Amino acid sequence: MTSGMRVRMAPSPTGDIHIGNARTALMNYLLARQSGGTFILRVEDTDRERSDAQKEAGIYDGLRWLSLDWDEGPNVGGPYGPYRQSERHDVHREAIEALLASDAAYYDYTTAEERAAEREAQIARGQTPRYSGSGRSLTSAQIAERQAAGVVPAVRFASGSGAVGFEDGVFGPLETDASEIEDFVIARGDGTALYNMAVVADDHSMAITHVVRGADHTSNTFRQVLLYRALGWEPPNFAHLPLLLNKRRQKLSKRDGSQWLGEYRAQGYLPEAVVNFMVFLGWSPGDERELFSLDELVDEFSLERVNRADAVYDVQRLDHFNGVWLRRFDMDTLAERALPFARAGGLPVDETQQDYFQQALALEQERISHLTDVPDMMGFFFDKDLDPDVELIRFRRHDRAETAAALKTVEGLVRELPEFSIGAIETMLRGLAERLGWKTGDLFMPIRIAVTGRRATPPLFETMAVLGRERCLVRLQRARAKLTA
Repeated sequence: MTSGMRVRMAPSPTGDIHIGNARTALMNYLLARQSGGTFILRVEDTDRERSDAQKEAGIYDGLRWLSLDWDEGPNVGGPYGPYRQSERHDVHREAIEALLASDAAYYDYTTAEERAAEREAQIARGQTPRYSGSGRSLTSAQIAERQAAGVVPAVRFASGSGAVGFEDGVFGPLETDASEIEDFVIARGDGTALYNMAVVADDHSMAITHVVRGADHTSNTFRQVLLYRALGWEPPNFAHLPLLLNKRRQKLSKRDGSQWLGEYRAQGYLPEAVVNFMVFLGWSPGDERELFSLDELVDEFSLERVNRADAVYDVQRLDHFNGVWLRRFDMDTLAERALPFARAGGLPVDETQQDYFQQALALEQERISHLTDVPDMMGFFFDKDLDPDVELIRFRRHDRAETAAALKTVEGLVRELPEFSIGAIETMLRGLAERLGWKTGDLFMPIRIAVTGRRATPPLFETMAVLGRERCLVRLQRARAKLTA
């Protein structure tokens, strides 16, 4: 591993962080931390119409939720600022002027109409439409005429010909011929740099040593290598991560789970689970291990074990990780994570009920798969007006009257039980079933429905102990009254 790597995450502030961007951020973060290097956040906000401060704040929030703290960035500063692309025009312009001065770039005075006609002619001939470089052959007179007509030129890089390539940290040596790359625009008519030019100038001036990003940027990398070469700059090391596909091996869409980090959080996923899931989208530890904390990944991750094959997004695997992490937490941690969801879901958990909440949550821990499950699963613990639906009882061996009589007996035993503990409750109810000559299930299910209003709950004795004597008595009485009404 190269020591002191300087890596960057460069999102656009047009929304919260997407799962693919988050995976890129994670892998850059891991490389920085394990090499003792620097993780940089650079906001690429050149799309002024869609960029705003609130969306930028969403980027910070998403990264912090995943515990991917950055060392340099717009809100923390650093020696290579500014860290917003919109504030780096001078850096970009200096590089553009250098390319123009060396004739590696040129002002293109061709009009939009000319370029459209060129594309139509190429399509008619069955060719792939691409810019022909006609702007390079305009005469001085033609340029003067267009200037007089108010044509505002873009700046294009002259791609030329000859081999251009780089050693990819995942895919190995990659090469193409520059003649396959059309002369691409590096600056708009107003002088602002486009993506490839801005990225090269920024990465160079920020001393970025490694650029790790999605494989969809591979074609851009060839263009950027050309720019580095023309400017006489040493390019960084490049590595491209496999694409994310759905199970049908198609581009991932929102329907498949491609969504913003904020949506994962709102759906009750844990950041630990999302991190664990994301790293497996293209990477493997080389053995059967599946569960990794962020600190463990800092020790384990390497680009050498990133798969070249496209990664398949499987939300069921994310659900699996989420459940495992929920069951892994100690109760204090789980309660801290679950409480906001409980309150948001309407559970009236005040400061006096923290212990009660934790006791109830402990019974549900094995059944929770998402934090959003908490309000529904735990609702009966906090429902002061719970009105059990006695029709959930299946009166097969014992009718309504017999069931009501049994519940009345349970009421008396609950009231008289010296200690309302799990063991005492179990001994009492099993003893009653034996005395009545009932199967335990025939007795326990009506009691369960009476005290919880549900057929599926945590173990009965533990549930009754957490609910407490008074809640159980009130609910048993309500259920018996409905049976005898």
